[in-house]
Amino acid sequence: MTLRTRKLVGSIVLFTWMVVFALLAMVAIAMLPDRPPVWVEPVLYAFLGIVWIVPLKPLFIWMGRGRDAGASGGT
Repeated sequence: MTLRTRKLVGSIVLFTWMVVFALLAMVAIAMLPDRPPVWVEPVLYAFLGIVWIVPLKPLFIWMGRGRDAGASGGT
């Protein structure tokens, strides 16, 4: 698979994951028994905003694989 194809597939997977994770995060927060205090919500959203990227590290590594092999000789 070429680097260009891996980037296309990876971008589609990334976009899909972002939408699914955002929906799951909203559902999880909506299912809390009571609305959390005002100061907890920004902390919770900041935490979720960081956590969504952790499972994608292997995807980013896979998308970038072969980058140096296709590069022409430089300096």
